[in-house]
Amino acid sequence: MSMPRFVVNVLIVLVVLLATGAAGARDLYTGEALLEDAPSAELDPLARALEQVLTRLSGVTDASLVERLGLSRADLQLLVLSQQRVRRERLTADGAATVEELRLQVDFDPDAVDALLAEQNLPRLGRARPSILLWLALEDEQGVRLEADAVLEQSIARQARRLGLDVLRPLGDLQDLSEIEPIDIRGGFVEAAEPSAERYGAGMIAMLDLRQAGPDWSGRWFWRLEGRDAGLQTRAGQPEAVVAQGLEAVLGFLVDRFGRVAGSDDGGVLRLVVEGIEDEIQYAEVLRHLGSLGQVDDVQVLAARGRSIDFELSLRRAGLEDALMIGGVLDVVERSRDGSLRVRLKQ
Repeated sequence: MSMPRFVVNVLIVLVVLLATGAAGARDLYTGEALLEDAPSAELDPLARALEQVLTRLSGVTDASLVERLGLSRADLQLLVLSQQRVRRERLTADGAATVEELRLQVDFDPDAVDALLAEQNLPRLGRARPSILLWLALEDEQGVRLEADAVLEQSIARQARRLGLDVLRPLGDLQDLSEIEPIDIRGGFVEAAEPSAERYGAGMIAMLDLRQAGPDWSGRWFWRLEGRDAGLQTRAGQPEAVVAQGLEAVLGFLVDRFGRVAGSDDGGVLRLVVEGIEDEIQYAEVLRHLGSLGQVDDVQVLAARGRSIDFELSLRRAGLEDALMIGGVLDVVERSRDGSLRVRLKQ
């Protein structure tokens, strides 16, 4: 039986889609650090760039893994694939102007970095991470409101990038405002945000009740994943520190749930049956998603039957079902007696 025409057409773009997924994985292994004026300080930015990568993968934020690993300058250089100086613009603290920063951007060898974490028996969070819809209630001298100023939005984006988190912010349109009020966020009523999470395609909901308290800022964080709720109360001198502490806790939560220690899981080959594929666009979406999963090393098409396509996946490690669950593209239907996994494309 020949494959449907749309399958044949889409096979042409398979290599491009898998390459796109690989590029997304490399982003986790690209670190940045502010460059000092003195050339002699170049080693410190390199170490801090690696620290950023190790934090994204391990969720460790309360200690320096670079120091724990005892890496010398030569050790650091062996981990580097490429590095360059880049210029980044950021807003000043008052939001009145922009300044330019010179930063060192370093691409590290993923296999070598993973080996470092494995040597320390540290769990590693892969690239399959849920998108996080973050709702914010802000109270300052202007009162209580849902919108954040440009400086605070910049802080959220900077911290999300530092930690490798996909943080979505609501548009604040009429539909948003009809579903969520500041009291929902301040009360930690996470369930009120579930319709908006579905609308934005987010796999996780987070809320931040951020208040100015004299010279300091207090933050109460609430989040929900897979029906499990957690939270954090924090206080700091600046809003960005409150944002950083909360998102670090969210990252740690994800590592606890989805992190894997190298060597504790087996890879192997899995037959994956995907149902509900109706056209080339949906087929391409499935290929892109499978190619982006850290558990998947290779994807092969085995057969096509109507709206169902069989794939053979070469796996680097276990944890595929967890990755599919948080990916938001495929619903796991069942594990068959022959060991194959049946899933359905979300409509």
